[in-house]
Amino acid sequence: MSFEGGSALSSTLITFLLGLGIVFIGLIALIAIIKIMGAIMRAVGKKKPEPVSESAAQVTRTEPEGDMGEIKAAVAAALATMLGDSVKGIRIVSFKKLD
Repeated sequence: MSFEGGSALSSTLITFLLGLGIVFIGLIALIAIIKIMGAIMRAVGKKKPEPVSESAAQVTRTEPEGDMGEIKAAVAAALATMLGDSVKGIRIVSFKKLD
């Protein structure tokens, strides 16, 4: 099969333009899908939370049960698991209450 200079160039150019067009159509479709999903998530997220009763608010403010040593041990174990280290290598200096 022999190609002449002009037909090979036009065939290559058509293939290039078709590929470029398909890529941009795909990107535009992805942008549209993302915008639609964002609108759906914003609509779902706009639901107003139910008001918290006074008794429920007081329950969340209670101090943790158990002594501080147990809490430090649990936090040290969680940190050791997350860091992949032994509990002996972790020293908890202080706790601060966040409001």
